Amino acid sequence: MLDFSKGYSFEEYLEKGYAEERDRQVRACSRTRFSQSFEGLVRSVKRTLRLAAFAEVYCPDSVVFMPFARRMTELSKAIGLTVFPRTSNEKLLEELTGVARVPTLLFCGKEGIPSGSYVELPRVLREEMRDLDAEERSALVIDYRRGRYNEMIEAELSELLSPYVV
Repeated sequence: MLDFSKGYSFEEYLEKGYAEERDRQVRACSRTRFSQSFEGLVRSVKRTLRLAAFAEVYCPDSVVFMPFARRMTELSKAIGLTVFPRTSNEKLLEELTGVARVPTLLFCGKEGIPSGSYVELPRVLREEMRDLDAEERSALVIDYRRGRYNEMIEAELSELLSPYVV
């Protein structure tokens, strides 16, 4: 079980970074577009869902992902978000997901027991990258950071949200 009292709010997460890092994250939140189907699914979440986001404001992959976590809390009162740093939580992340990567989003019921996780990049994208050389992987990561794979993020999050929809 996670101790949510040791984390902090999204706003406090922003304050952990330098001004330029905060600005980059805020811009990402305002620029990220969400599909109607994703927003509709999030609105239909009625069971208590506690999201534990392990993220660092300086991490480019966290910058891409955190708008999704934040938007979910804006669309459903049943969803809460607590942010934790990766630093000092590596062992916990490895125990819960097998790796200590950011961003990681754990989906927990009201008891705080994880029922699923999103780790670093969309699973489908990680699988596509598996057999690529370094240059091809780098090109995919750049495209990911430009938002070209946001539909993959939505798809994976939708799958993880489904048990919380009533």
